[in-house]
Amino acid sequence: MPEETKQFSEFPTEHAFRHKLSADGRESLAHIFLLPEQGAAGFIYPSMLGTGEAKAQACFFGPQFPDQVAETFEGPIADDMNFDDWRLGALRMQVVEPYKRVDLNWDGDRIKVNARFDATHPPYPFSTHPRGNPPYFGDNRTEQHGRVVADIEIDGVKFQHEGLLVRDHSWGPRIWGLNQHYKWIHATTGESSIHFFEMQGFGRTEIRGFLFKDGIMRHLANVDYDFTYDDAMLQKTFQMTVTDTDGRKSTVDYEVFTVLQSSHDPKTCINTGAATIEFDGKPGVGVCEFSWNRDYFDFARGYVERFG
Repeated sequence: MPEETKQFSEFPTEHAFRHKLSADGRESLAHIFLLPEQGAAGFIYPSMLGTGEAKAQACFFGPQFPDQVAETFEGPIADDMNFDDWRLGALRMQVVEPYKRVDLNWDGDRIKVNARFDATHPPYPFSTHPRGNPPYFGDNRTEQHGRVVADIEIDGVKFQHEGLLVRDHSWGPRIWGLNQHYKWIHATTGESSIHFFEMQGFGRTEIRGFLFKDGIMRHLANVDYDFTYDDAMLQKTFQMTVTDTDGRKSTVDYEVFTVLQSSHDPKTCINTGAATIEFDGKPGVGVCEFSWNRDYFDFARGYVERFG
């Protein structure tokens, strides 16, 4: 493995598992399925609080599912239940090999998933960045891409999917409303990957992220982007050029094929776009998520056709 990548690959594997949280802490693991062949996307999302209360959510959305298909289970979980076999309601998540393999099973009434995730690059821990993770958004977080093979059934319609999955793991404090706006951006072809997270809070803009290609992972040094909206102020296209700390550049063009609007807090509105991409000219998939202060979003979208 190249020397430049070791700081990421040597991140302690204990962090792939459950953390001890303070009373106001939160831990979550997002698994984003990108299904352009179905014109759809989805997620399986376990989360838990320092109080011991937990939630398991699954959702699939897109033109094929215009009203989205979602299932949620809530309840307490045992202190000693770890991510090697985490269960709640319809969900069973198993970290089989830390930062390399995860098995996911969801056995609900409307949604059934049997999936295996195999990582294509080391995890990107925000703690490896000189400024760490913005503390109002967790003690730490990792971002990782990988290949997924899944048998999926939605409302009785069965299909097999082989593609790429985005996996995010965060733990610590989470005060959603302190991000006035963020962009959570992912792009992967399987061989190459980019992530950046741009957060705007307390009048500061913080960016964390990585470029992985040719077997080398480096922090991002610069991000340039542009995008277009539809008339509801949902992102349609996104173009970015990133430069890493070695001076390497990559360019990605996104075509968003479906957007899910959701919220984890009444102060925020999250628009998660699933996209097909061209990454340095090669096809792949990506996530283009914008989060807004809800009052600002509701006000600004009335002007988006004129000024946006």
